[in-house]
Amino acid sequence: MNTKLHSSSDPREALLADFHRLWAEADDLWERLRDTAPFHSYVSADYAALYDSLRSLQGQAMTFLEWGSGLGIATIMASRMGFEAYGIEAEAQLHEYSEEFARTYGPKARFVQGSFIPDDFEWNPADGDDVYRTILDTPAAYDELDMELRDFDLVFAFPWPDEHTLYRNIMRQLGAPDALLLTYDSRDGFKLLRGGEE
Repeated sequence: MNTKLHSSSDPREALLADFHRLWAEADDLWERLRDTAPFHSYVSADYAALYDSLRSLQGQAMTFLEWGSGLGIATIMASRMGFEAYGIEAEAQLHEYSEEFARTYGPKARFVQGSFIPDDFEWNPADGDDVYRTILDTPAAYDELDMELRDFDLVFAFPWPDEHTLYRNIMRQLGAPDALLLTYDSRDGFKLLRGGEE
């Protein structure tokens, strides 16, 4: 991952060229390692569509947090697009890869290892707070960031199909009232919520 970054007189064209290289390297890494343990729960988003979504949110948010940041692609993109960007990932090896990608493509992006579920989240299965595949055996990572969930204007997440309600409830309880939650689903694409509400 020592790729030379693209240079162009058109900043947007240069940025997209760097992103295409980043996406290709991330896809190549996944193809090579998809059967190894760290990647068993890894799924990538539609990066080009995410770029369009982030472009539409420029000026509406400043602080960006990616829940379950995986290889860190979304966080790096957000950082390069002017957001103060952070990613939280529970899987140690994926966290290491994200930092490696960031050194080349987005050195201002910051990553921490741990859980994105705040310690003070009040679980209520009756409200749909069910976990199917999200890792829970790591401590929350917010202390390492020296921030709280309510400090972020925009949270991006790729929930497992049965965990959308849990993610919305976390934002309702502990996110800022006007914070945006951008979620991706491979079937339904991107959805934007404010304060965890439709």
